[in-house]
Amino acid sequence: MNDSTMSRILPLLIVGLMCLLHATVEAKGQPDAMWTYKEVDGKALQLSVFLPEGYANSTEPYPTFVVYHGGSWAVGEASWHYPDCEYWASRGMIAVSVDYRLSKRDGVKVPLECVKDAKSAVRFLRNNAGRLKVNSDKIVIAGGSAGGQLAAAMATLTSPDTNDDCYDLSISCEPNAVILYNPYFKCEASLSPPNFLRAGLPPFITFLGDEDPAITVDSIVEFHDSLKAHGGASEFYVAKGGKHGLCNGRNPHNPYFYWSVELSDQFLVKQGILSGESLVARPTGVKVLQPETDYDSYR
Repeated sequence: MNDSTMSRILPLLIVGLMCLLHATVEAKGQPDAMWTYKEVDGKALQLSVFLPEGYANSTEPYPTFVVYHGGSWAVGEASWHYPDCEYWASRGMIAVSVDYRLSKRDGVKVPLECVKDAKSAVRFLRNNAGRLKVNSDKIVIAGGSAGGQLAAAMATLTSPDTNDDCYDLSISCEPNAVILYNPYFKCEASLSPPNFLRAGLPPFITFLGDEDPAITVDSIVEFHDSLKAHGGASEFYVAKGGKHGLCNGRNPHNPYFYWSVELSDQFLVKQGILSGESLVARPTGVKVLQPETDYDSYR
């Protein structure tokens, strides 16, 4: 990693590590399966898979939730998003958290190789949709921080340089909806999603805290407005007092987690990906955030 790249991501890496230290409670659930989506230099890259009730005996395909963790493309674990996956599996989705290559662990150029892995994960799901019971027309991609860059990249980046050759490139990696938690877009221009917005993109919903030290509200308002200007569907929510990583669910008493999940559930119902009422259940004592008082909305 060169000095320029390090100078861009070091502040975010520090913020990410601080968030990790403050997330003291790990998810209770563990994956139902591990699916290998590709191998690179002898290393298996896997999806941590949470399956909906009745999956084993079903003959119908399921809407699918795919999430990429943050960590400055340098550190991080798929387990950071197990709480999200547990919830979406309860809503009748196949939910997977993606392990992708990282600069500190794997010594790869980031975020380019991360984007390649992220695309491969989606192409794996669509390539094996029949066997895995994935509904290829209802794939939701989410990500936090650096993982938010990856999630947005799946919808926006089309350069051949961002692909690898382990799957037929005619298989689309574009999602049917995108969920972003404090997305970090400060990478080289050729890999920064806001530079590639256009008509015909899938709907986006984005969450941010107004006290995030790494991302300004104005920058995401600009992203939201540009999506709308291109004719796309976009919702943006700003939590008052929220910091970086505010939507992570490893602490079961984090009110921002339930807030983001509930609004995302409503969003996916509006987009025709899910149906019915949300199943969000807050533990006793967890605050229900109120519009205007606790958060601002941009639609």
